[in-house]
Amino acid sequence: MYATATSARHKFVSDGVGSTPPERLLVMLYDRLLRDLDDATGAIERADVGASHDALTHAQDIVAELHSALDPTRWDGADAMAGLYAYLAELLGRANMAKSAALVAEARSVIAPLRDTWAEAYASTAAAAPVAAASRPAGGLDVAG
Repeated sequence: MYATATSARHKFVSDGVGSTPPERLLVMLYDRLLRDLDDATGAIERADVGASHDALTHAQDIVAELHSALDPTRWDGADAMAGLYAYLAELLGRANMAKSAALVAEARSVIAPLRDTWAEAYASTAAAAPVAAASRPAGGLDVAG
């Protein structure tokens, strides 16, 4: 029974993530990153060293994942974004070592506008998608490209 429940859970998770557009996944990562930073700030204010460490290391893991996903062959801005992610990783590391809410706030001030920009871009592409699909011939082939 346990193996079946575990298999079902893995299928649910993989199907859910697999069917989510990459642009939406990016926004979801930024949302979680901001949540980690908020959790870290609260933990630092409560002097909960373990919780702040956990939240900040998870935030660092997300930044590392975002950094590793960059593809300079597909986007001219990838190198600049890589530099920004390196800065954020260093900043989050310092915030974790010092348990500094000010450094977490500095990271948040960089990340929140990025999240909003990616969310806006995703919303505009998602809104345009039905129009593009509706303009295709009945056979489903896109003859414009």
